[in-house]
This record gives sequence, structure tokens and C-alpha cells, in this order.
Amino acid sequence: MFANSQLSTPNSTLIIERSDYMDGYSLPRRIWRIIYPVLIFIVMQLFFAVFVGIGAAVVLAVQEALSGASALDEMALVDGTMQFITENTIIVLLVTNIASFAVFLPMWLKTRGRNEPCNNKNPATLLFLIAGFFIGFNVVQMLIFGLTDITRFFPSYEDVAESLSSGSIAMQVIAVGIAAPIVEELLFRGILINRMKWLPVWAAVVIQALLFSAVHMNWFQSLYAFLAGILLGLVYIKFRSIAAVITGHIAFNLSSVLLGEFLSEESAVIVLLLSPVLMVVCAILLIKRVGAVNKYAVPPDIDLMPWL
Repeated sequence: MFANSQLSTPNSTLIIERSDYMDGYSLPRRIWRIIYPVLIFIVMQLFFAVFVGIGAAVVLAVQEALSGASALDEMALVDGTMQFITENTIIVLLVTNIASFAVFLPMWLKTRGRNEPCNNKNPATLLFLIAGFFIGFNVVQMLIFGLTDITRFFPSYEDVAESLSSGSIAMQVIAVGIAAPIVEELLFRGILINRMKWLPVWAAVVIQALLFSAVHMNWFQSLYAFLAGILLGLVYIKFRSIAAVITGHIAFNLSSVLLGEFLSEESAVIVLLLSPVLMVVCAILLIKRVGAVNKYAVPPDIDLMPWL
């Protein structure tokens, strides 16, 4: 049984089809529905890392045997395995994201419900503004990190950054710039926020941002991932579009990959000067596009990505 409620905006009236199946769920079950998708995500990351590690160990063991070694050096085997995993982190990430997409896409399609699409004019302009904002935001935070040299307090971050840049630029673009944002937005904004409709808006946004930062498993990454999660959560709430947050996340990640690879010292000055302006201008224009939202509801998605 479904109950319909109307939500008025300046541009349109949204007919939001709200299912009341959640009303019969106990509190522990509601909490579990939030936690278990994140656990699946973490387990899949660990599984594929272990899978690659075992494969590397087998290959190294065979090489040792074929070389005529009388006994395997266990420490050398372990070191070689860890080195192999580190050097192929980008491949592990890509395989994990492909498998995660196959798991989370049906879950998101089911969780979001059957809602009427939001009537948002000029969706291409919306995506352009969101991309511009997150590119500017990323460059500004990188400027702050550089000026404060805050990364010196987080030595493990350099290892993570090095492992993520271990592959070719094409692999980095596909795995870090495109695949990871799609999967993470389906999970954290698309699934979790929709499953927290029984909570206040601020609580849903903060909780999904905390979980988003936690899965990065690195203190420094968790700091800026939390802030990015807050911003992406607000974008999803306000514009009710999975395409919008995927676009913002892709812009954020791709700017990190491409600027670090191709930005020269001369052009870096121009980029650093223009990025705060880009971020502020896009933020102002996005705020003007936000419709008046009178009640928190399951965010109906704009049909910008029909294949999703």
C-alpha cells in the first residue's frame, strides 16, 4: 500500500510516492539496512585485495620453484606479495568497483522507489555548475593543504596517494576518476540517504558523510572525504538527482588525477587563482537554482542518465 503526498516547488509540483513498508520496520532493522551495504562494500574491497595477494603469492612461489631454489624464503615471498599488491592497487580498485556496481545498482533501483522525476529545467547547466563547483573546491583544498603542509602529520597518506597513481593515466582516469565515483554515489547518496528517510535531514546527511569518510580507511582522506560527503549529500537532497552527485564526484576525482599529471608550474598559478572564483560563482548559481523544499522525502531522481 502506498500513500501519495505532494511537494510544491516554484517550478513544479512533485508527486512523491512514499511507500509505508518502512513503518513496520523495527529500529534495529532500520539501522541494519544502513550498515550492511557499507559492510558489503568493505568486504568486497578486502576480498579482492586478498584475492590478488594470493594470486601474487602463487606466482612468486612458482617462480621460486622453477628457479631451482631449495627452499622458499618466506619473508621474501611476503615482501614480494605486498609489493605486487601495492603496484597493482589501481587494478584491484577497478575490479572491486565493477563488482560493487553489479551489487549496488539493483539495490539502488529498488531502494529509491517509484518516484516522479523532478522537473528541473536545463539539467545540462545544472551538471556543469556542479562539476565547476567541485573542481574549484578540490583545487582550493589542495592549495590549503600545500600552504599548511598538513600532510606531514599523516605519513600514511603519501603511501596511499602513491599506490593510487601506480597505474597508467588511463587506468587512473577509469578506476579513480569514473568507476569509483559512480559506485560510491550509488551507495552513499543513492542507497543510504534513501534508507534514512525516517531520520531528520541533517542526521541523514551527517551519517552518510561519516560512513563515506570511514571507508577510506585513512585519517587524512577521511577528513576531506567527510566534508565532500556533506556537500554531495546536500546536492542530492536539494536537486534529487543521482546524476548530479555522480557528476560532482567525478569532477572532484578527475581534477585530482589530471591536474596532478598535466598541470605545469606556469598554468598552476592561473588555476589556483581562478579556482576560488569558479567555486564561489558556481555555488551562488546553484543556490539560486535550489527550489523551496518544505518536507524531507525520498529524493526522486532526474532522468539524466536513463541507462542508470
